[in-house]
Parts: sequence; structure tokens; C-alpha cells
Amino acid sequence: MARVEESHYRRLFREFLRQSYINGLHPFLYHSPVRYAKVLWLALLTAIVIYTHLEIVNLTQEYLVQPTEIHMSPNLVHVANSPFPAVGVCTANRISQRLLHDYAVKLFHHQGNSSLQKVALDVADMADRLLVLAQYYLNPFEFERWNASELNQLHWLLLSYYRNSAYSIRDILRELSPDCGELVIKGIVFGAPVNTSQLFLKRPTSTNVCCIFNYRRPSYSHFADKRAEQDAEMNSVPKVVFESNSILNSVQFVLQDTPRNDFTNTYRSNNAFQLIIFPQDDYPTIQSSTLGEILVDHNTVVEIPIQPMFFSSTSGVHAVPPEKRRCYYPEEGSKVLNQSFYSLDECLLVCRMRSMVDHCGCVSPPMLGSSLDLPNCLLPDLPCLMKWKDIWYGHDEFAFLQNKDGQLAQRQCEHCLPTCDGVSFSITSNVAPLRSNINTTGYSVGLLRGLTNERPLAIIKLFFKLRFAPATRSQLVSTWVVLLNRFGGILSLMYGFSIVSYIEILYYLTGKWFVYIYRSLTEKKPEKGNYSHSLYWQELIPKVLKHLPQNNEPQK
Repeated sequence: MARVEESHYRRLFREFLRQSYINGLHPFLYHSPVRYAKVLWLALLTAIVIYTHLEIVNLTQEYLVQPTEIHMSPNLVHVANSPFPAVGVCTANRISQRLLHDYAVKLFHHQGNSSLQKVALDVADMADRLLVLAQYYLNPFEFERWNASELNQLHWLLLSYYRNSAYSIRDILRELSPDCGELVIKGIVFGAPVNTSQLFLKRPTSTNVCCIFNYRRPSYSHFADKRAEQDAEMNSVPKVVFESNSILNSVQFVLQDTPRNDFTNTYRSNNAFQLIIFPQDDYPTIQSSTLGEILVDHNTVVEIPIQPMFFSSTSGVHAVPPEKRRCYYPEEGSKVLNQSFYSLDECLLVCRMRSMVDHCGCVSPPMLGSSLDLPNCLLPDLPCLMKWKDIWYGHDEFAFLQNKDGQLAQRQCEHCLPTCDGVSFSITSNVAPLRSNINTTGYSVGLLRGLTNERPLAIIKLFFKLRFAPATRSQLVSTWVVLLNRFGGILSLMYGFSIVSYIEILYYLTGKWFVYIYRSLTEKKPEKGNYSHSLYWQELIPKVLKHLPQNNEPQK
């Protein structure tokens, strides 16, 4: 029985090798005088089969992860169609010493007229205690200045000063920062002198209070009257039309640092100006990358060419889920954030704020730059924010937030994706030293006329890099038909394989194999000593025995 079954299996295998259209199988049917030739051929063929199927698996995974391909549009777009980005200018001096002193005088006098516990011994002590407000910027290198009881005392003093109504840390920081007229002192926009105090708006960001040019985002102050005041200030700013791409006809501003006696210790490692370049409707902090941040040293001239890049997508891409195409359309982004405006930085901002709410129940006031109605953190919440800061930057402070695997359970913001349509900006910077003025009367020509080097200066020049900008268009080209064509090309090139070959292999492994097994099981077994039922066994009988009468035949 074992020999019969082996014969059927071998017959099935030989039939497959003989009739299959797969290249490279026929050599196994022929005898080879070279030893191990079939073994080496089998190893080579196996390696080719494994390699090609690994390539097919990789192509399938790439298609499932990203079924779109980006093609460059052959048409260029004029830069006049691109909105000029907003430009934020921030100084290293987060809190003005002069403004802080005036504010400390008011609080110290109010302390003397109230029945509250004494917070500070004198005005200087009060000013030193108010520097704790700068910790709401949550710099990763800052440490706590005062304990919880001292923060509570200052908290009750501020509540009493504002007549027992919730005070706004955001507005207080804005009032204590240097004015824009002191920071940006001169400007030329496309060859025409401008009043910089009218063009720049003072707005809080997550790192500082900055003076922002070409800003179009509404105010999100804690108080309605402040919001109305700041929105009216933004609406009164003259509109600037950007068309030029020439460095000689660009947007130029002169920055002047605050006097040394106006600086306060607010944990900044250097005194350089900080520039933030971002879309005019977005929150003024670059969180997705650092390409929009530039440090401008004192006594330098910085040229900043701005290159817009337009990108869009076809309707076919819209049918692909966002997690596969890795971008959001406007209506999808609005649903993700539950607000009208969406951008990648906006999503990261909202994710960061919600993480604060998860841990501390409130949001650091300078980061409240969204339309979401979230509670402001006050002074008693500052210790929790400092612990949250350690969590956000990778340190473990909240042990109860660890999951079962011992890893920190913090929000990763993986749902935040870029937009499918819009304009992005790439920037570079060219830095040159600013020639010092040796005359006591100051510079005599140019944008610096009448200025001296008594206080550090810097010039920034912003302009479009080229007159035309490239446009990219994302379209769905990797459909299942294209993927199938790639499979066929790889399989045909390697060993003439096709989809019919898969069906053929399946047929031999199921239907054909079942027929052979069924025949081997139903075939009548030969009786012992009886050779008449098997042609093959009779062929092996000697000729002499063949002529002898069998047991069931009568003798003649």
C-alpha cells in the first residue's frame, strides 16, 4: 500500500512539473550528470520566489499605508496669489523692569490698605514675587520660585486688587511686556516709510509676548471688553498688499533692544531677538517644526527670503481615509478640533491644552489662543503646571499616570495631521554684520538715519524669494489596478508567473491531490500469491513460472 501511495504522489508531482507554465520547473524532470545540480537549481529558484514575494508584500504595505503619490504641477503660480506670512518679533526681556515696578507699587499700596496677610515687605520684594508670572511660559529649564502657601497669598492679593473677580494672567503679562514702539522703532514697506507702532500688535504667545506684523487672528482674552478692544486694534491696522520679490523693495524693520536697566531675570540664556514666521491666521508659535523661528543677534542685518509652496489634491484623494492619505480637508479638520479654523500647529496647540486640562484641570493663560472654552490656570495651579511641564518634556513626575507597562500615559497628539490644500512657507536667512556708527550724531543715511549704537540694533528684511512659486498636486494614482500591474510585472520578469499559476498550484494541492488519494484508497488490493490482478507484478514473474498453471486453472 505504501508503494502505491508513493507512486501516486510522485506521479502527481511529475505531472505538475510537466504541465505547469512556471519557468524553471522542467529541469527537475530530466537526469543531470552533475551531482547536486537539481539541489542548487532548487535553492536558486526558492531564493527568487522568496525575494519576489517579499517585494510584493512591501508594495502591498506601502499601498495600504499611503495610496497617494504627489506629482509636481508644471505650472508655476505667481507669489501675488500667496498670502504674506505674519512675523512676530520677540525680545529676550519678557517683563519690563519699569512696568513691573509700577505694577508692584500699586499692589504694595493695595496690600497696605487691605486686611489680607502681608505678601511682600517692600516694593522690591513685591516685584521679585511677581516675576513668578513668567513661569506660565513653562520653559523646560525653569524651576519653581515660591512654595504653594506664598503663591496662595499672592493669589488672594490679586483677587482683592481686581475686586474679587478672576484676574487674567494673560492680560497681566501683556501689560508688563515692553511696548512694540520700543522694540520695532522704524520700518519701510515696499519703499514707503511706515509707522511701526500701528503695524505691530502686542500678543501673548506660549513663550513670550511678541509684537506681530500682518496678524489676522482674533483675540482670545479672558475678558469680553479686552477681546473687543484688541479686535478693534487689529481691524484698524493698515492692510499691506505684497507683490514684490526684490530685496531692494522689501519689508524692512529696525529692531532696538530695551535698555539694560529695564531687563528682568526671566530665564533666557541669550539676549538675541526672536523672530517667528507663521501663517497670519494661526497661533503665533511654531510647534510642528523649527523652520519658522530665527534668532537675530544684536548689530546684524538679516535677510529672510520667503518661498511659498502651493499644494492641493484631487477629488479622488478625498475618498481615501485621513489616516491613509495623512492630511485633513477643512471640513475634516473642523470636526477634529470642533472649531472653524484648522492647521497642524493649531491641532498641536489644542492637544497640548487638553493635556493640561487632563492633568491640572486648567490651561496656562499664555497658551489660551484658541476659541475653545477652557478654564484659565491661576497662581495656585502653577505647581501642577510645573509638574505637567516635566511630563510633556519626557520626565516622570506623576506616578499614578503610568500604565500597566510602566510607560507614561501622556497625550501624544498622533491625530494631528497637516492640511490637504493650502500654502506652506520655507525660509532661509542671510546674516551680515551691521556697520557701527562712529559719529556722535548717529547714522546719516538710509533706514538708520538719526539712530546711534547706544542700544543694540538689528535690521530684518523680508521678501518673497522668487516671483513664481511651485505648486504640488496630490492625486490618487496607486489604485488596486496599478498595484496588480506591478505584481504581474515582477512575477512575469522573474519566472513567468501569473495569477493563473496560483490557481494551478491550488488545483494540484486540492482537487488533483484529492483525486489521486481517493483512487489510491479505493483501488482493489491484490491477494497474496495471486498475480493475475496486477499487471505490474506479473511483469516481474519469471518466464518459467508464467507457463505454470495457476491454482484456479484446471490442468490439461
